Amino acid sequence: MVWGGIAYDSQSTLIVMRRTLTGQRYVDDILRPHVGPFLNGLPGAIFQQDNARPHTAEVAQDFLRHFQTSMAGPLPRFVPCRARGGSAKTADAIVSLCT
Repeated sequence: MVWGGIAYDSQSTLIVMRRTLTGQRYVDDILRPHVGPFLNGLPGAIFQQDNARPHTAEVAQDFLRHFQTSMAGPLPRFVPCRARGGSAKTADAIVSLCT
């Protein structure tokens, strides 16, 4: 799996996950080290992801709730997004960060 974040005028580093992505690995390997710092540089950003199991796992949702309440200044909004049509595989691999 490949994960990446994009915004209007910036992008994150692409992260290659070689093992099965669990909710805990999503938090430890993607959310905490990459999403947090990326969002801190994008005040007012909207964090969007699909409803893949690692994204909806309780541990991931708890992290996002805690992250949202612990930030100073304008908070990013966390918006789940359902994949449509044939885009499910693409949507499972991409998290879109839009400002």
